[in-house]
Amino acid sequence: MTSPNHGNLAFNWTTTFFRKLQQLGVQHLVISPGSRSTPLTLAAAANDHFQKHVILDERSAAFTALGIGKATDTPAVLICTSGTALANYYPAVIEACQSGIPMILATADRPPNRRATGANQAIDQLKIFGDYPVFFHEVGEPRDSEEDISRLKIVAQQAFEFSKTKRGPVHLNFPFRKPLEPGIEFLQKIQDQNREPATSDEALYKETQHLPDQAIEKISEAQKPLIVVGPLAPGDDTHSIKKLATQLNCPVLIESTIDSVQVIKRFSGFLRNEHLISNLEPDLILRFGFQPTSKAIELGLNHWSPDNHYHFSSTDSWQDETFSGATHIPWYGRSISTAAFQLDRSDQWINKWKEVASKYQEYVDDHITNENTLTDGHIYHHLSPQITAEQFITVSNSFPARDINLFGKQPSSAPLFLNRGASGIDGLTSTALGISMSLNKAGVLFTGDLAFLHDSNALLNQQKIEHPLVIVVINNSGGSIFRMLPVERHEKYFEDYFETPQNADIKTLAAAHDIPCHTIDSLSSLHDFNLSEWMQINSGLSVVECKTDADASMKLRKKLWDYS
Repeated sequence: MTSPNHGNLAFNWTTTFFRKLQQLGVQHLVISPGSRSTPLTLAAAANDHFQKHVILDERSAAFTALGIGKATDTPAVLICTSGTALANYYPAVIEACQSGIPMILATADRPPNRRATGANQAIDQLKIFGDYPVFFHEVGEPRDSEEDISRLKIVAQQAFEFSKTKRGPVHLNFPFRKPLEPGIEFLQKIQDQNREPATSDEALYKETQHLPDQAIEKISEAQKPLIVVGPLAPGDDTHSIKKLATQLNCPVLIESTIDSVQVIKRFSGFLRNEHLISNLEPDLILRFGFQPTSKAIELGLNHWSPDNHYHFSSTDSWQDETFSGATHIPWYGRSISTAAFQLDRSDQWINKWKEVASKYQEYVDDHITNENTLTDGHIYHHLSPQITAEQFITVSNSFPARDINLFGKQPSSAPLFLNRGASGIDGLTSTALGISMSLNKAGVLFTGDLAFLHDSNALLNQQKIEHPLVIVVINNSGGSIFRMLPVERHEKYFEDYFETPQNADIKTLAAAHDIPCHTIDSLSSLHDFNLSEWMQINSGLSVVECKTDADASMKLRKKLWDYS
C-alpha cells in the first residue's frame, strides 16, 4: 500500500525539478489539464517565477511551446497527463527536431507496476517519439534520498543543455503512483519557499567559429561569392553572416530576414529563369542553416556546381538535398571570425544581382497594378508594407511561405518566423500565439484557409494574447498549392481529393470564440483597410479574412514565374 505522504514526496520531487529549470533560465511552462500529471502541474502552479500557459488541446499546446522556443531560443516546458495526451505532441516534436527548436516535454506516466497490465490510460510511453528527441530519459518514481535528488537535478540540467546545444526537443517521462496530491499545508509551505529568489546557474555561451585555413583561402580568392541562408535555428548568429556579406560585398539569398543591403529581394521569382540562373552563376557558395526550401534556390543549387561550396550547419543533421558535395563545417550558430576578410571588393558582382532584382520588382509591381481581381498576391503586396520593424511576422506553409517572398514588401528588420523544418500546415496559429506570448509585441500571421481551420483549437486561447496579433486568412477556397502539380489535370478527382474546398464560415468561427473579424473581398475593400488602425482598435487576437480568387491568383503567379 502506498504511504499517505506519497503525494508530498511526488510534489517535492517535481518542485525540485522545476526549481532547477528556473535556475537555468526556463521562463515558460505550457500545461494541459490531466490527472496523472497532478504532481507536475501543482509544482508548476506553486512557482510564481514561471509564466504559465494552460492550453486544453495538447497538439496546440506543443506548437505554442514551439513558438516560444523559436522566439526566445530557450525551451518552454510542456506538461501533460499519461495516455494519448502526449501523442498529440508528435507533430510539434518533429518540427522542433527538424528546425532545431529547444523544447522540453515533461510527460506523466503510470508507474511500472501498472504497465502492460491492461490498466486504464496506460500506453507504452518510453521513446514514443522515436529518434526525434535529442535526449530521452525515464526519470523514475519519486525518491527522497540525497543521491536521487542530485540525479533529478542533473536530469533537469541535461534536458535544458541538450535542448540548447543539440538543438531540439527533450522528452522526460515521469511515472507517478497515487496519491498524486500533496497535503494542503505541505503545498503552502513549498509555495512560500518558492517565493525566495533562486540563484541562477551560469548561462551557456557560444564560442567563436574559426574557419579552416583552406576555406579562408578559397573565400578570399573568390570573385563571385554567394551566401545562401536557409531556415535558421533560434540563436544562430546572423550578425556574423551580415558582416561576412559586407566584407565579401556579395549577394545574400535568405528565406527569413536579415537587415542587410546585400540581401537580394524577389529571387524566388526571377531565379526560375534558366538564362538568369546561368548568368548569375557564382564561383563560391557559402550556405548557412538548414536545407533551403525555396524552389528557386533548389534550381540554382542544382545548376551551379562551383568547386568551392561550404555548408555551415546549424545542427548535427546532414543537409544536402541537392547532392552538391558541399564541405560540411559544424557551425551550430556560433559567431564566425571574419578578421581574415578585410577585402576591398568591387561592386560589379553585387550590382549585377541588384539590377536583376530591381527590374523584377518593377515587373511584379506592374502585374499587380494591372490585375483587377483580388488575388493572394495583392494581400501581401498591400498589407506587408504596413507592418513595422517593431512587429513580428509569422507565415504558414504552402503558398503563404512562397508568396511572402514573391509579393511581400515587409521591413527587412521585422523578424519573420516560419515552420520550415517539416513544412506541415498544422499548428501555425498556435505557433504564432507562442511567439506573441513570449515576445510581448504585436504581430501578423499570414495563413491559408485550410491551415487556419486545421489549427482552429488555437482560437480557444485568445484571452491569453495581450498584444495585437492579426491572423490574415487567405481564403482562396481550398488547397490551391496543388494547382502547381500535374495532378491538377485529373479534374475528376482534383477538387474533392486534393484542393478540398471547405464550407466553414470563418467569420462565424471567429465570433464563436469572441474574436473580432473583418472581411476583405475586393480590391477597394483592401485599399480601404488600414492595418495600424485595426491593431489600435483590437488589442488582442483578431482575424482578417481575405476572400481571393484562386484562378486569378494562380495565373498571376505563373506570369511572374515565367519572367524572362
